[in-house]
Amino acid sequence: MDSSDLARITRFARQDVGRYLAAHPEGRYPAPLVRELARLGAFGATVPAEYGGGGWSRRHVAVLGYELGRAWQPLAGLVGTHLKLCRLVLEHGTPEQRGDWLGPMARGAAVFARAYHEQGLGSPAELRTLVSHRGAVGVLNGRKSWVTNARDADRVVAVARSGDAVVGVIVDPGRPGVAVGPELPRPGMLGVSLAEITFDDYEFDPEREVLGGRWHDLTGALNGHDVTSYAARAVGSADAVVAHALAFARAALDGRTAEAGGAIRLRVGELLTRLAVMRTVWQSLLEADASEARARPDGSEARVGPDASAGMTSEAAKVFCTEALQEVVRVAAALCGGAGYAAPDGVLGRHYRDALALLIVGAPNDVLLSRIGGRALGAG
Repeated sequence: MDSSDLARITRFARQDVGRYLAAHPEGRYPAPLVRELARLGAFGATVPAEYGGGGWSRRHVAVLGYELGRAWQPLAGLVGTHLKLCRLVLEHGTPEQRGDWLGPMARGAAVFARAYHEQGLGSPAELRTLVSHRGAVGVLNGRKSWVTNARDADRVVAVARSGDAVVGVIVDPGRPGVAVGPELPRPGMLGVSLAEITFDDYEFDPEREVLGGRWHDLTGALNGHDVTSYAARAVGSADAVVAHALAFARAALDGRTAEAGGAIRLRVGELLTRLAVMRTVWQSLLEADASEARARPDGSEARVGPDASAGMTSEAAKVFCTEALQEVVRVAAALCGGAGYAAPDGVLGRHYRDALALLIVGAPNDVLLSRIGGRALGAG
């Protein structure tokens, strides 16, 4: 990638997103922001140049997540989900699927969503959404919960069981057999839709519209997915919150008593300390990724995921950074009071409400902690 690409997206995230949110309802789909991100190349960050993408390194993709998380979490979630699906198509798609989809995905002309989660789901083997066959036609039935960008995606990769395999069906949501439910009520993460999707006898071509071909199994990819982006998004949010609190504290010190000034300085010190540790954890994760990549004889980039054996794992980083963010927003809200939480610009209130979702998106922190503990005890 050209470093200027990331610089342009950084300027956009730090300047234009805030201006947009100041002028538009937070719950409205941010079509102008999505179009501009597409123009800047954000939707093609994980797509190789041969397919029209930027071919960014994992480090640069992580910085993209940081900048979008610093600006507005729903936007980071939309782009992050799409980039993961770009990787999935690249790594598991047939040559025809890569040729058909990666170019439009890189340009943002085809934005993808993923329909995977089902309430009570413990593993891919327990999926209740099923694929059957009527002669040469595939049929998809089931219901998916918490689908990010459900209402505005051009395609949805629906993860379902097909015999002994777990497959990804590339669904056109405009065809018969797809129903997007009402917006799920929530305190934050607004703007980008979050809804259930029901598939009722949705018919598809199992050769062309199953990722990787009719029986291609995605179980390994689903069990070992990387959660690095959520740590990046948490650090970005914390940076924005601390910057907001610092601006408030500097203005608030004038005319305060020595006791009040001391309390303000203490809270600022607490915020800066938590943020410094979050940054250190995130940097450790990126360095572990880079070190493992350098060690690979083929020169390819390693995945820092659940099986990383050295340095910081993406699971541990996601848990720590998203948990630490809760304390950062709590302390900042206490420091700024109503002048921060209910300020006209809405920055602190928005990050405060969005932070809670990071504990459960991607993979819930309780699930990640159980995996980490299970491996240490030889149980997983």
